[in-house]
Amino acid sequence: MYADFGYMEEGKLGKPYDLKLMVRLGAFLRRYWFLMSLSLFFVLVMAVLDLVIPYLTKEAIDRYIVNSAREVILRRDGSPEEKRLLRQFEKDLIPMKEEGRFLLPPDALRSMDRREAALFQKAGLLSENRYYLFFPRKPEEEALLKKYPNSFEISGPACFISFDRVRDLEREDRLRLRGKDIEGVFHLALLIVFILAVHFGLNFIQVYAMELAGQKMMHDLRMKVFSHLQNLPVSFFDRNPVGRLVTRLTNDIQNVHEMFTSVLINLLRDILLLIGIIVILLHLHREMALISFSVLPLIFITTLFFSRRARDAFREIRFKVAQMNGFLQENFAGIRVVQLFRREEENWKRFRKINKAHYLANMKQISIYAFFVPFVEILSSGATALLIWFGGGKVIQEAMSLGVLVAFLSYIRMFFQPIRDLSEKYNIMQSAMASLERIFGLLDEPEKISPPLSPVRSEIKGNIEFQRVSFSYNGEDRVLNEVSFSVRKGETVAIVGATGAGKTSLLYLLERFYDPEEGKILVDGVDIREREISDLRSGIGLVMQDTFLFAGDIEENIRLGDQKTDGARVKEAARVVNADPFIQRLTNRYQTRVGEGGEVLSAGQRQLLAFARALYANPKILILDEATSHVDPETERFIQEGLKQLLKERTAIVIAHRLSTIQHANRIVVLHKGRVRETGTHGELMAKKGLYYRLYQLQFGVNSRIVM
Repeated sequence: MYADFGYMEEGKLGKPYDLKLMVRLGAFLRRYWFLMSLSLFFVLVMAVLDLVIPYLTKEAIDRYIVNSAREVILRRDGSPEEKRLLRQFEKDLIPMKEEGRFLLPPDALRSMDRREAALFQKAGLLSENRYYLFFPRKPEEEALLKKYPNSFEISGPACFISFDRVRDLEREDRLRLRGKDIEGVFHLALLIVFILAVHFGLNFIQVYAMELAGQKMMHDLRMKVFSHLQNLPVSFFDRNPVGRLVTRLTNDIQNVHEMFTSVLINLLRDILLLIGIIVILLHLHREMALISFSVLPLIFITTLFFSRRARDAFREIRFKVAQMNGFLQENFAGIRVVQLFRREEENWKRFRKINKAHYLANMKQISIYAFFVPFVEILSSGATALLIWFGGGKVIQEAMSLGVLVAFLSYIRMFFQPIRDLSEKYNIMQSAMASLERIFGLLDEPEKISPPLSPVRSEIKGNIEFQRVSFSYNGEDRVLNEVSFSVRKGETVAIVGATGAGKTSLLYLLERFYDPEEGKILVDGVDIREREISDLRSGIGLVMQDTFLFAGDIEENIRLGDQKTDGARVKEAARVVNADPFIQRLTNRYQTRVGEGGEVLSAGQRQLLAFARALYANPKILILDEATSHVDPETERFIQEGLKQLLKERTAIVIAHRLSTIQHANRIVVLHKGRVRETGTHGELMAKKGLYYRLYQLQFGVNSRIVM
């Protein structure tokens, strides 16, 4: 019973991703294709930069940090493996002092197939001895050879030293020895810092461009929805609560913006990263890559399980939130009635029940996330452990470099990050798709009161004619049946009848809030359906029983719809209807803020302002719907005096239950159960002693009743 109010209500959830809805949303993004393209391009560049950094780390480790030459033991008349190794690296091998021992440089070692290297090591051709190889060219490097003659070996232009002896060198000498490696690491570090700086700049531009496009899209979409809502018939607002419509323009469009800026682009980036990581891992080490991917089936099954359960939990939370907001709206809107009838305790119990249901629904969703997120973390840790175990063994066996293992660990962490974020992105997508369904469902609502193809532009003079007009609100129960009467220019016609007779419905039809099911309404001989609605309504002034004031000042509310500031005309209109005396008593007079709905004014004062508003608009036709129901007798007397000026040279239709206020009318139309029963002046109808006569007797205390 509470789900129709509040900012979020239960409805059709649809798919987590609906291509048709996205295509329709694309129509609002088409104007900002450049910003979108720019953002997309930067996302692609940033994805590439993200993939480059772990690879540079691998290069730093393998090329500079762990930069060692290996001792090779060969005999020219040795085994086939020795001969093959000799043929393959004969140009690269550097002879050592001992015969049959050579030094394989780091570059040649990196180019060697890792499996082949493992076989050669197993055969004893590659020893465990590691050397640092360099070619001295600087004076400080020559000085090291002289300072440590027993630590270095020289073979032609090449010099090398065992890593065991490197530790014996002084710190400054070690830095001189490995100066090129330190310089190489420094350059790679600078390159990584530069990439991060570029990444930061691109990310700023990408986020700004995406947010700019998103904000503009949201602005256009909100204006489109607002414009469409204003053109919908009043019947639409009869069946749709205001809270629901406000939700469309605020929360629902915000949900779409969040999906657009937080999910779609990031989702594309994540997909590119995942594809790039898979390609790089397969390139670095196929066997290790396949081991890393062994957890993917478990991730797929877990994600499928999560998405279904999360969808059900999300639907339940939406429903509970709708109940809660509906109850809160109803409770606080009627707080006076709640306190008057001492319903605080009962409403507290009801809210406790709704709040408990909302709490349980959220805990159900939390339990699903509490399983999914740690489980993905366990899979990620498991994949990392597999890499360390299997990859570490490969590094020890020389089947893989240390840099490749480090790169694998970095890429695997990047690989699982999008999966960790899946729960949040799924929630945003689910909410946004539901919001898109509701927004476009609202935009698909037909404007039943359609404008004429060739509108009549003639000026309204004030002749009105109802020709056999029939109407119902629901298409079944008619509130008006073949109503016919006319009002000539300058006449005042009163419409009276019991509650529910259809009096106000006639006025709604004249204003074209609704269209009649049968019959016509003519203004100056032209069917009102052949006139522009704005032209028709600009020629009609309406003063209703419940006056609505906007949250501006008094002057703004009197000249409503008129952008020109004409203070003298505003004051004259207020003076004529006797609203000026109470306005002058206010602190800021005509600049007094009336508050939301005119809350700082009494009901009678609001009605006086409604009269002033109608007079200021200077319409040819004036409609008064129970316009004096909220004023005291003295104020009513002042209004009746002002009405003489207000009705002068205007066509007027007056609805009144207080029959004493319409005795001056040129004619009185008596409605009963949607039909015209009597027509005439006050004296003529009283002489007939019909329905009007009985209504008059009832109102003035005579014991009588209406004949049905």
